[in-house]
Amino acid sequence: MLLTMLLLASCGSVNDNLEKMIPHDALGVVSVNLPDILGKAGISHDGSLELPEALRPIVDQNDASPLCTLLTDLPYLGLNTDARAFAYFTDKTFGRVILCSLNDEEAARKTIARRTGADFQQVEGIDCIYREDNLYVVADKVLLIATVNRAMEVNKAALQAAIILNKQRKSIQDNSQVKQVIDADADINAYLQQGGLKLILTKSKTYREIAQKLPLVEIFTESDIKAYECHLSLAEDRADITTRIIADEGSDYNKLLEATMAPADATFLKAIPNSMDYIITMSVKGNNFVKLQQIQQLVAMFKRLPYIGRIDLESILASIDGPIAVGLARDPHLQGEWNAVLAAKTTNPDMILGQISTFATSMGQAPEIYDGEYVYQYENKMIKLGVVDGVLYLKMLDYEQTEGYAYELEAVRKVFETSNIGLYVNPQVTQGGTLTYGMTDHYSGKGQFIPTEKGVHSAQALLKVLCSIKPAQAYDDMIDDEDDVNSTLGNAIDQLKPVE
Repeated sequence: MLLTMLLLASCGSVNDNLEKMIPHDALGVVSVNLPDILGKAGISHDGSLELPEALRPIVDQNDASPLCTLLTDLPYLGLNTDARAFAYFTDKTFGRVILCSLNDEEAARKTIARRTGADFQQVEGIDCIYREDNLYVVADKVLLIATVNRAMEVNKAALQAAIILNKQRKSIQDNSQVKQVIDADADINAYLQQGGLKLILTKSKTYREIAQKLPLVEIFTESDIKAYECHLSLAEDRADITTRIIADEGSDYNKLLEATMAPADATFLKAIPNSMDYIITMSVKGNNFVKLQQIQQLVAMFKRLPYIGRIDLESILASIDGPIAVGLARDPHLQGEWNAVLAAKTTNPDMILGQISTFATSMGQAPEIYDGEYVYQYENKMIKLGVVDGVLYLKMLDYEQTEGYAYELEAVRKVFETSNIGLYVNPQVTQGGTLTYGMTDHYSGKGQFIPTEKGVHSAQALLKVLCSIKPAQAYDDMIDDEDDVNSTLGNAIDQLKPVE
């Protein structure tokens, strides 16, 4: 018992040492419980590190992935695997800083020198390598990896790193609110100020494109929310995610959601095939929702579209009272194409059906009515409109649906029954597990990742999924997929011509 207490005290002092290097005004902080994660993933064994057989194939197949590079180097980095690792974000010299405790400084130097193709040199009294906007420092049993916000001379970056290592300023330990979050009993804890979120998103081409085409996202990114908390806990059969939005009761964010959000309702899942790769929903009071500045921007953009802009989108949105959802799946037959289903609980489905039918007829597409559905043809896809339990749906599929509906998936249904904002990701997308997430109120959210393969710990399953993500997909090049969707819809609109 005495030995255990001494070990815990030792680890605690190492963690405290690293926390003292994090500035008190950091825009975001992430704490990683390295001992627990490595143990649960089968990487750590009695103090030694070795990549398990289950992870080796996926790491070998994805050597361009930064995570796979880290896993490959992990056994040789000389890390102190009894201590936590930390990352933080700022808008000052360094945009991102990673801090790890070391047992073997020489091992860390050799591994980093081999990976970067450079040698450590003494600059401003510290051992460092400066490569491609990244500064690598090994000093006092600490590994510091920092990414500069703007290009600079190595001595300036090294001087700032020396200040961090010498703990010459107030630290995150002086910020009780943040310290409580990052010290929580979870495998990964994160605290991100609204300013930190903006800093990260403004560097993302993907986000800029999404915000331009879907301005509704700015409710969360441009509001008076103060900060976000996130905790990830890895259990044997699942990974649990909890999030919390920190905002005042009288904030514009809270007032906005009070006025526009409707109660959760999973009925819309009766219209969405269970084979969809993604299902996303937001439950709204349409008459207030349509008054939002962001929605007015969307309506204005829609009105400028040729031909289809004649549809009165504003009245359609105003009639929604409950979930509005979309299901998306890659077209298995045509590269770059998507199958899609839209569903919305509306107070006036007949009005909407009438508007769409009138528009389509004016374009020379009088519908067939089969089994209560309006049926249209577009290239390789059948377009069907109908109503089920007050939910209006539009299916754009390139096959005759034979599979069941997402409502029959109990785990998915339970999430959407209690979430007025929700997300589902099919295991065929992650190739490792099912992901669900829902916000149960304006502030709280819960998610789960459940491994597909039985008997595999969630930590190992999650690492497999993350390793398979290519760097381009994780950042700007994700927009290629976005463009694919917009291209599909855009081409469909472009080919709608008036009857001669």
